[in-house]
Amino acid sequence: MKSLWKSLSALAIPAALTFTTATAQADYVEGYQQPMQGWRILQPDYNKNSYLDAISFEWDYFMIHSDTWNGIVGYVLANPRGRAPYLNWALLPNGNNAGVVGEIPGQKPVANYVNFGIDNTSINATQRAMVATGPNGTYTDYKALPAGGPNGEPAFQLKGRTADWEWNFLVTQDQVDRDVLRQSSGAFRTDYGTDVGLLPEEEWNVDVTWPRTNVVGTVKYLKTGQIIPVNGKGYREDSWGKYLLSVDGWDFLVFGENSNTGVTGTWQTYHKSDKMDYLDISFYDNGVLKMQRFFSYKNEMGWRHPNWKWDGDANSCVPTSTRIVAKNSQYTVELDSAIGNRQAPMLSNQTLGVSIFFIQEQFPTVTGKIKRANGSVVTTFTAKAGGEFSRTRDPAPWHSDLFCNVWALDKHSRPMP
Repeated sequence: MKSLWKSLSALAIPAALTFTTATAQADYVEGYQQPMQGWRILQPDYNKNSYLDAISFEWDYFMIHSDTWNGIVGYVLANPRGRAPYLNWALLPNGNNAGVVGEIPGQKPVANYVNFGIDNTSINATQRAMVATGPNGTYTDYKALPAGGPNGEPAFQLKGRTADWEWNFLVTQDQVDRDVLRQSSGAFRTDYGTDVGLLPEEEWNVDVTWPRTNVVGTVKYLKTGQIIPVNGKGYREDSWGKYLLSVDGWDFLVFGENSNTGVTGTWQTYHKSDKMDYLDISFYDNGVLKMQRFFSYKNEMGWRHPNWKWDGDANSCVPTSTRIVAKNSQYTVELDSAIGNRQAPMLSNQTLGVSIFFIQEQFPTVTGKIKRANGSVVTTFTAKAGGEFSRTRDPAPWHSDLFCNVWALDKHSRPMP
């Protein structure tokens, strides 16, 4: 058996390697500049001596949108140094984890979460990878392939098996030309916040490495044996830090048109944070590429969920629609996300920390309009989307949809600009 500690001790990080970033936490190259880099919570300058190191975790998150299957695949590394073992029952499951949710068109999404622990696992701090085996044939085989794309470009191999799904995807970056405006516009750059969670020194980084991806491969629905070919678009995000997620939560949305010149956007919000609530969007205005970031704390962006329902699986009220408006001196963006019943919770009972919490995975459709400051319309669009809503589960066994809509009147929203 190969332990996580043995894997860590074998890692060698070149002393000459230097890192820079827009975050305040550590000196890293941003993900779009070095997408293959190893797990960030394993880097030498990550603060391992914090009293909160036991809640250090990182997720590498991929979204897939296609005509045949929509899904989310996430690889999670939690508490890799095994700190505070007496609290393991209360925190995220330690070591390697994989979560997947899949939606066959016209069917209810199906979600699984598997913890592989520390034994029988391998990770890498110099080049992104996570390999693990678990019970009943479950496994992950996630690897960075520096020249593994069809044209020798960087790629990621996503493989794994859970109770309901077995997947094999190759992911490459789409809309690479848009990286040129990240630094000057600030859009799609790593965002960092210390106002998440409840405790001093909690901190969180969100690195939207590839806002738009190409995804090819297959996924097998194990209950029926159906093998589904996938050729679509998606999204990759790498987020990390020290964060008690089960007493906080977030709203999240990513959307994009299929054309090379289409609109692409991501919306990030964290319930207890002001600094990490923002919308990033890229689009063409009369043939000229534009990228914008709108912050809610600057009164540039607001949102609300007009409609809610009770979800018995999540044991919580959950939104079924979202309205987002963003405005600055140059542009106004109006977005409506129709979620409806295309959602299902990611759940786990392995620890108390995750059993009281849920992540509602969503597969909405977004309609939008972008206007210039003079009111003229740049574009209107409709796009496939993915999203999440998460929070602590409700202690009550049931509420009506009417109760949910009244309860949510003063929650999970920000004033429109």
